[in-house]
Amino acid sequence: MEVENILEEVKFYILNRRYNEAEHLLKEALKDKPYDDELLYNLAIVYELRAEPKKAMEIYRKIVQFSPEGRRVAEAKRRLQKLEGGF
Repeated sequence: MEVENILEEVKFYILNRRYNEAEHLLKEALKDKPYDDELLYNLAIVYELRAEPKKAMEIYRKIVQFSPEGRRVAEAKRRLQKLEGGF
């Protein structure tokens, strides 16, 4: 399945508060594309929505470390900074 299709399905799950299903789908996709910043970013969002900030921060750090030129780096840094401020 293409990343775009996965992200559409994930968006559906998130909008319907089906976070476990979104997490499962993202983790499965990350097995094939472990450094895809879009997949990682959406997984971090799922963790934030489930009130799991430490897991979200771990994923945001991974984005910054492994995808420094990725599309989601600036947003990952911003969200990471915001979450770190809460601890």
